[in-house]
Amino acid sequence: MFYNSELLFLQRMLGKCNLRHMILNPKSPLTQHVDDSIRRIFGGEYRKTFYDYFPDIKEKVIYRVSDYYFCNYVFFVLPFHGEKRIFLTGPYLRQDITAESVLELCEELNIPPALHKEVEYFYASMPVVTEELHINAMINTFAEFVFGGEDSYEWQDVRGEEHSLFTSPQATESETANVSVMERRYEFENELMDAVSQGNTHKAEDMMSTFSSLAFESRVPDRLRNMKNYCIIMNTLLRKAAEKGGVHPVYLNRISSDFAHRIENLHTVAAVSAFMTEILRSYCKLVRRHSIKDYSPPIQKAIILIDSDLTRDLGLSALAQLCGVSKGYFSALFKRETGKTLTEFVNKKRIAHAKHLLTDTSLQIQTVAQHCGILDLNDFCRLFKSITGKTPTEYRAHK
Repeated sequence: MFYNSELLFLQRMLGKCNLRHMILNPKSPLTQHVDDSIRRIFGGEYRKTFYDYFPDIKEKVIYRVSDYYFCNYVFFVLPFHGEKRIFLTGPYLRQDITAESVLELCEELNIPPALHKEVEYFYASMPVVTEELHINAMINTFAEFVFGGEDSYEWQDVRGEEHSLFTSPQATESETANVSVMERRYEFENELMDAVSQGNTHKAEDMMSTFSSLAFESRVPDRLRNMKNYCIIMNTLLRKAAEKGGVHPVYLNRISSDFAHRIENLHTVAAVSAFMTEILRSYCKLVRRHSIKDYSPPIQKAIILIDSDLTRDLGLSALAQLCGVSKGYFSALFKRETGKTLTEFVNKKRIAHAKHLLTDTSLQIQTVAQHCGILDLNDFCRLFKSITGKTPTEYRAHK
């Protein structure tokens, strides 16, 4: 095919958004790979083909489907020279489905209470895409290339129960559905930890934005308590991810303890959800700022000593002795690995801490200087202005 590279790129982009995608033979029976868990719940027929559901599918038309069960799909005919193939992405939700919404749907469909949990498991496994513009942009870009321009194809919305890929509710294999969602949650958590360990904020946020809140297992009836409990779990998981990314525990202890305290002061589900995003960004930022895995042991130890106490003696002789190496060797090694001299590195750390204290506290400037390890106020002010372009007083006035 002339568009192999473009198709692979589209698949990777959809995968980054946690969207399933597949290429189907429209004449072949649908397999368990298409929404297997919901088919067991609602009794879908594997013998049916794609044409049984969409007999009038046309080429150069991109179909956007919203079915009776809140599931959304996008599909179109790929321009194969041989046998026709369908490219399909989905299902996904356009908004998060709450446990209450699931109960109402089950009541409307006369699904017995014994199957409610399995329906909830299915929706928990689906990504949430609140902004379909991103999906549309990816598919439009691909379609313009393979179909020959933006005027060579069209979009068509398909709605209604008659186009659902599912039939009436029947029995289910509940344990299998349960295990399937558990596996997806663990897979999600492991991939999220990998993103955080690399400091990849963009990927981590994309993953979190498409994760349904139903996937946070309900262990107690109180939804807010469930969300808080999962937030505590996420704090622990991401702490481990940041440690894997090379962040020393001296930094992790501060931030994780602060998060643990703040979680209990959240009073709404929306606040907990927003706080999870804050936790995510903070750990990614921590990895980018404080990862020391690529430094040699003496430099790792020196950086930890500097960050743990800016008021200690951070001169070349003192640090070289604490790190067990000679001054000359330590000085050359520090510059080679960090790109800065020891003095430049320490001064930058001290002024960064000073900016924080000037912004977030009302401490006197003399006290701020002492907390940064500079006892002479005039020396502190000169250094601060040389790095920031402002005096400490000017900096505080503009914040």
